[in-house]
Amino acid sequence: MSAHAPGSIPIRTTDDWDVTTSDGDRRVTITWTKSPRNRLDRFLFDLFGTSRERELTLDSVGTTVWQRCDGEHTVSEIASIVADEHDADRVEPVDETLAHFLMQLEERDLIRFEDRPDG
Repeated sequence: MSAHAPGSIPIRTTDDWDVTTSDGDRRVTITWTKSPRNRLDRFLFDLFGTSRERELTLDSVGTTVWQRCDGEHTVSEIASIVADEHDADRVEPVDETLAHFLMQLEERDLIRFEDRPDG
């Protein structure tokens, strides 16, 4: 688990995602290949014939965040956008909710972070 400063910039590590609209809500579906973390994982994947292909469909809040993980927005900017565009009851406390979600994306190797360059 890692924590990132509000000035950190989350960047998507995959281009394999689509946006769909359902009942007026925009949703992103991300597709990626899960890599085994060690030999035991690899053995179990092979033993049980587990597919390495994964798919994750995000709700409207997750979609807002994902679309802003473009290398142009800081964590702080994304938090402000989420707070402005979504119901407070759903996203408060925004900073904690966003940090947790970004951590989950990072653990799946779907995003990485860069520090904002000085200047």
